[in-house]
Amino acid sequence: MKKIYLKKQLEELSDYPVEVIKSISETIDILNENYGGNRNVDKDLGGYVLVVESIEDVKELRNGMLKEILPEYTDEIICSEGVNYTSSLFLLSSDFSVVVIADEELSKILLE
Repeated sequence: MKKIYLKKQLEELSDYPVEVIKSISETIDILNENYGGNRNVDKDLGGYVLVVESIEDVKELRNGMLKEILPEYTDEIICSEGVNYTSSLFLLSSDFSVVVIADEELSKILLE
């Protein structure tokens, strides 16, 4: 699982479709505009993006920070090549959110 909250971390996602990287970049922009780019993502308000890469990642989230939490919304990320992805917003508090990016298969498990 990758925790993304800085633009420079997008380089770690070079194996992902450009549409996924663009979606994550837009989310980081929104968080930075509203909560500041220099925030401590673990202690301050705002949030971050998690890219799940395995069933184990999904199980960890469902049994941990996302236990009994439903997403506020889920958007489909249509990719021009290969598998599509989803972007799901989970509110952990009134001013802290996690956006989970998952491919279609992992998304079904995450959202069931």
